[in-house]
Amino acid sequence: MVLQKIPFFRGFVPDERERLANEQDSFVVAKPNEMIVLKGSIDRSFYILLSGIVEVIDCSDETPIFELTPGDFFGEISFLSETPRTSNVRAQDVCILMRIDQQLMSRLRAEMREKIKDELIAKLVNRILSQAKDQ
Repeated sequence: MVLQKIPFFRGFVPDERERLANEQDSFVVAKPNEMIVLKGSIDRSFYILLSGIVEVIDCSDETPIFELTPGDFFGEISFLSETPRTSNVRAQDVCILMRIDQQLMSRLRAEMREKIKDELIAKLVNRILSQAKDQ
């Protein structure tokens, strides 16, 4: 199962990973150069990259700012804050992603929802600490 190889799911027990893997409508396949997220759009979901590479795009000139690889996730700001998307994200090649939205969250047990939220919080804290070091 691919989920056991993704760091985001390291705190999940096998039954929980299997439960998520059975959510077939939560998996998305993006084609090369397909826009997955558009800046300014409203969408209360985030994506975990399971395979492939995506790039975050500078909206002014369409150049890649940075790449995300399997295990990375994006879209968490809109998921948590109900605000418009802050970036464009495009698939570089064929990508498989898990899309986590509010409907999926409502179907999960509280323990699983907490693990997902814990991973999001940890990522945001690491990002803040990293930015603070750079200043």
